[in-house]
Amino acid sequence: MFKCDIPALEKALIDLKIPKFSTIIIHSSLFRFGIIDGGVDTIYNLLKNVFDETYTLLMPTYTFSFSKTRDWSCVNTKSETGALTEYMRLLPTQNRSIHPFHSVTIEGPQSDYLLNGFSDSSFGENSVYEKLYKLGAYNLSLGSEFIGGATFCHYAEEQLKVPYRFYKTFPGNVTDSYNKKVEIDFKMYVRIIEKNYYYDNNWEVFWQDLLKKGLVNYFKFNKKAPIFLMNIRDSHDFLVEKIQQDPYYVATKTII
Repeated sequence: MFKCDIPALEKALIDLKIPKFSTIIIHSSLFRFGIIDGGVDTIYNLLKNVFDETYTLLMPTYTFSFSKTRDWSCVNTKSETGALTEYMRLLPTQNRSIHPFHSVTIEGPQSDYLLNGFSDSSFGENSVYEKLYKLGAYNLSLGSEFIGGATFCHYAEEQLKVPYRFYKTFPGNVTDSYNKKVEIDFKMYVRIIEKNYYYDNNWEVFWQDLLKKGLVNYFKFNKKAPIFLMNIRDSHDFLVEKIQQDPYYVATKTII
């Protein structure tokens, strides 16, 4: 197994030239970087070396198991999106947004804005993802490909109310950072799945169009680990334009 060249990775992130005072949501899948001396602690410190106190950093702390457990705690429920996200969630500097499926952990100057209020829907009005759009935030993926590394795309689907999804409510026990029960039922704009047909997302078509449009900076670190950077507002606006032309632009229907 190869070792990760940490100084080279730090330089690669610096070379992205993300402006100071930016907000960045970071998706990660670290196994493609090889053996990392010091583990997630090393990666977190690397990120803090590259992105100083002027940056606001977010990581997804998603918990899709809520659909079965119907129990979620802002304080105690572990992230299901990788070791780095769980490491960051547990740091004393962190704040976690409230949503039993699509929570994020946040640190930096925009934390208060991003955490002010919450949405009962993953990508709805007043959600973190709506605010990331308004901030013109960046989506940075370390080791993840486009599928799994750009969740913000679902914001366009919900904003436009695409015809292959519908709102599904998930009643359950949700508690906030003070361990107080949140007295609402959360929902998600889920894909239609029927007995004789279902819809899947086809994100590859959008990915290829993003590359052609020059809206994504994509490369493979040491020819193994994918890294890509996108501006959420620019990419979202492009996706909205495409869906308005064809509501099924990123959807395929399968007959059973």
